[in-house]
This record gives sequence, structure tokens and C-alpha cells, in this order.
Amino acid sequence: MALNSHILLVYIGILRNGLPLRVSEKVHIIKALLNISQLFIIITQTIIYAFWSDLFFVNESFHWMMMVNMVLTAYSYWLMAFLCVYYCTNITNLGHQTLVWLRNTLSSYQHLILIGSGFGSVAISFPVFWYSSIIPATNTTYQSIEIQGISQNIIYKTIIYILSCFLPFTIAFISTIISSWSLINHMWTMRQNNKGFTRSKFQTQLNATRTMILFLVTCVIYNVIQMFFFTITSIYRVTVILMWLVIILYPISEATIIIQSSSKLRKTLPGEICGRKRRSVETKT
Repeated sequence: MALNSHILLVYIGILRNGLPLRVSEKVHIIKALLNISQLFIIITQTIIYAFWSDLFFVNESFHWMMMVNMVLTAYSYWLMAFLCVYYCTNITNLGHQTLVWLRNTLSSYQHLILIGSGFGSVAISFPVFWYSSIIPATNTTYQSIEIQGISQNIIYKTIIYILSCFLPFTIAFISTIISSWSLINHMWTMRQNNKGFTRSKFQTQLNATRTMILFLVTCVIYNVIQMFFFTITSIYRVTVILMWLVIILYPISEATIIIQSSSKLRKTLPGEICGRKRRSVETKT
């Protein structure tokens, strides 16, 4: 939570100084807020499951927790897709008409897209109250809670996976491929012309492409853990708690990726500031 709080504090400080934020930095703020909310929800769920497991598996409370998780996850994925498309259209050397159109669209309708993605995430997650339910436990002990599974309407389940996961991941993946190709093409062109590398442009491309790849890898790992959780029909309290502790790493990992992608955030990290001061003192002495 400290890393996400750091992101918020840095950008709030920039706004207080009257300086404008780039589109990517606005997305960073929203993702930091989502990550903090997700951390809070996961910790709350872990506490409820550890001490009041009977309450956890009541349909009413389970539906609310499931819906909130779905909204946060879906919105986070769409923000990832938005960020990847933004990086792709702004750093690539390709002048394709589609990329130019996307760049202009993101620039003109950025706020509408960000707000619409949030409302869309709520809209596709809210029907979980009617199309999902847990099958009552058949046996309960202190160590484990036996459940037959989570019953979901197959059509709704397919729609939710496509709209909240598959589609944004595909958009992010395509953007990453295009950015990677542009980076390789840039390196090859510079070597062929014997002009060397334009370091600032190359570093910007490299940093953005690396950030996109890290987002995708984190997304895949998180989805694998989530799928593993929903396929378990016989679960132990300790197992679920450990699983949620692993899931907590997702918002923390996202915050780390965001910080490494921004020089403003890296330079203001407490550890980095202390390191610079120490190096400055050593140089003077």
C-alpha cells in the first residue's frame, strides 16, 4: 500500500504546484486508487474468512465481495489496455493511419474513455447477483469448508470473461507486439545507417515496451491464480489465506511497474532520495 500511496502523493504534489499531468500519469493515479481499494478488499476478505467463515459463504455477502472484486479487476485490465495503446501510439515510429487515428482519439476523448471504462466495468459486473451463486456446503470442519462449487450462468460467464479480461488483454498484447516491432525496427534502421542511437528516443521506447510486457506478465500470473481459486471445490482455510496473500502481490506488482516506468516517481522514492544524498555526501568528502 505504501508504493501506491507514494504514486498518489507525488502526482497530488504536482497538481498542487499547478503543473499539468500527462495522460499516462492520470491513468497511474486511477490505477493506484484501484490498487489501494483492492488491497483493502483482499485484506478484509481474508479477515472475514479466517474468523467468520460462515458469513463469508452466505450468498448475499459473497455476491457483494465478488462484484467488487470483478469491478476492480475489470477496470484495472481496461486501464492497462488504455495505457498500452497510449504508449504504442505515442512512441512508435510507424505512421499507419490506424495508429494516428487512435492517437487523436485518445487525446480528444481520454476522460470520456476513462470514465466510460469505469461505468462499463460496473455494468458487466453487477448481474453477478442474479447469475452466480455458491452451492451450499456439504461438510464443514475447523480446518476446511467443503463447497461443491460456484454456480454461474454459462452465457454470463462467457460474456464477463470476454469483456473484462480477454478483450483488454488482447488489445494490450497487440499494442505490445507493435511497440516491440517498432523498437526492433528502430534499432535495425539506426545500425544500417551507421548513425548510432538517438538515446533519448530509444530509451523512451525501451522503457515503454518493457512496462507493457511487465503489465501483461503480471496480468497472466494473476489470472492463473484466480482460475486456480475458482476450480477448487475442497478448500482449507490456510490454503485460501495463503492464496489471497499471493493475490495481494498483484496490486503491489502493478505499483512497482508504474514507479519504474516514471522518472518522476523513481526520483521521489524515499530509498532513492536517501541514496542520492549519501552519494552526494561521499562525493563532497
